[in-house]
Amino acid sequence: MIKLTISLIVSTLLIIACTQKTIESVEPNTLNTANLLGQWKFKSYANRTPIAYEVSLEFKNEDGKNTLSGRSSVNFYFAPFETNDSEKTMKVGVLGSTKIAGSPEANQFESIYYERLRSITHYEFTNTNTLLLHLSSPAREVMIFERK
Repeated sequence: MIKLTISLIVSTLLIIACTQKTIESVEPNTLNTANLLGQWKFKSYANRTPIAYEVSLEFKNEDGKNTLSGRSSVNFYFAPFETNDSEKTMKVGVLGSTKIAGSPEANQFESIYYERLRSITHYEFTNTNTLLLHLSSPAREVMIFERK
């Protein structure tokens, strides 16, 4: 009985190790809109300065419609989005949000965050768990997200 238990544990660990290896070996340039789906955490802008707030972003596809939503520094937000997988472009539609009151600093951060979400031009993966959203304004700005 002990040998059977040990064998099952070892087999499970081998399967997990092989599965993780397969996931890690995916080429970032082969990832597409389907890989966006799920929950992400905003980590920083391109200058790598950490974000002072817990900001989340979730991409969904429900009934063939792409939507994004999440929580910013104060409010919850949502919007439709479109992508072109061959060019890795993204366009965010009209952004809506709740109207919760926050501190002046949190409101200012949120205002800039929403403005930058609206200016996303394309997306890029550095690996399966790191997403870069490139912006048109400010020029050459990048938002860095990690998969939750």
